[in-house]
Amino acid sequence: MTAIEHSLDGRIITVTLNRPDRRNALNQRLVGELTGIIRSLSQDDFVRVIVLTGAGSTFSAGADLDALASLSSASQEDNLADSRALADLFSAIRASPKVVVARVNGHAIAGGSGLVAACDIAFAVNEAKFGFTEVRIGFVPALVSVLLRNRLKEADLRDLLLSGRLISATYAAQIGLITEAVSASQLEEKVAGYVETIARSTSREAITRTKRLLDEIANLSFEDAMLHAAKANASARQSKDCQDGVRAFLDKKSPPWVQSWDHDHPDSA
Repeated sequence: MTAIEHSLDGRIITVTLNRPDRRNALNQRLVGELTGIIRSLSQDDFVRVIVLTGAGSTFSAGADLDALASLSSASQEDNLADSRALADLFSAIRASPKVVVARVNGHAIAGGSGLVAACDIAFAVNEAKFGFTEVRIGFVPALVSVLLRNRLKEADLRDLLLSGRLISATYAAQIGLITEAVSASQLEEKVAGYVETIARSTSREAITRTKRLLDEIANLSFEDAMLHAAKANASARQSKDCQDGVRAFLDKKSPPWVQSWDHDHPDSA
């Protein structure tokens, strides 16, 4: 269901949805497997970046048709368990201390767009289409609404969720659903360069703290968010990475994480 590829040094992990014959549709097994992988990689101190992509020409078509067909015959408890499993996947991605980058190689529809929205960063091929089509089959885009409420403007959020229309990768980038749309020939190189920059140039601890902070202040008032941020700022100043980084900056040297990368990648230094 999934394929896992490690970079030569193990810092960058690519996780591929591997159901190309079903357009990488999300069924119970794939969702559970992917959740376990994300959680496992999140606990690996050496991993810096997780790249999520799809096999074949589609990123993910959303819910599996067989799964949709079983909705009417499933009990309330079964439907709730299935919904919670997908919610757990989205939560695992958002809560991961690693930077999670979507490499969107083709269409990402409904739950597929939800996967993209759960990621920190997303690059997509120009040809990719995005959309939350749930209302067109009488369904409610409930889980994705949580992912999108702080990501999109209210007008764009209501437009996408209430119309169920598909949008281009270019438009998705304009409204902030994805980071950037690029040509198919550029996608792999673009993502590789981006994630290598993160792996080399950023502090693992600072990334973890920053992701946590962004989630914690998302629904706070301005005053409460500033107070919380001030506490996070003060705490970060006492961290080893901050002290090492500031010392290196003042001494005009590379911080330890850059030195470690350059030692393992002498050709990229």
